[in-house]
Amino acid sequence: MKIENFSNEIFYEIFDYLDGCDIYRIFSNLNYRFYQLLNSSILLYKITFHFTSDDLFMNNYQHMKYINPHQILSLNLSSELYIDKFLSSFNINSSLDRLQSIYLQNIQANTLSILLNNCIHLPRLISLNIMSCHQSIDLCQIYSLIFNLPVLKYLKITSHGFKSSAALPFAMENQQLSIESVFA
Repeated sequence: MKIENFSNEIFYEIFDYLDGCDIYRIFSNLNYRFYQLLNSSILLYKITFHFTSDDLFMNNYQHMKYINPHQILSLNLSSELYIDKFLSSFNINSSLDRLQSIYLQNIQANTLSILLNNCIHLPRLISLNIMSCHQSIDLCQIYSLIFNLPVLKYLKITSHGFKSSAALPFAMENQQLSIESVFA
């Protein structure tokens, strides 16, 4: 059996195990069939940015620019320097209407606040995982922004240095919380 004879469903299964930028880099220029597969609304991309060099970041970022934002299912950003670079050039807005999960590792306080303010416009964001070692992140402020996320179901915050005057701030009386699991 030749790879050309595989059904689209098999390719979608294979793609489910790969990073979205890698999928696009590897398959986008093969032929018209793969071009159609990569741009199909059925395919949802899991984007992972774990970088150790500017060249690697720029290479993957160039490929990500061609991915339809409506096809992004998850974002995994894990380098402080590159999170800031990524978020300064990639808009987190309502065009990411299928984004369900964000994982952030080593994010700065001001970047996290800006990101959470933008996440309010994400209609399907159900999972947020924040891991940081910055002592300047105030959990009370972060929780107040998180409580405004409309459909969030899962929240995990891990840190060695968050500062907080309360374990979990009280939600405002008119806020309706949808969060089912909180790990801090």
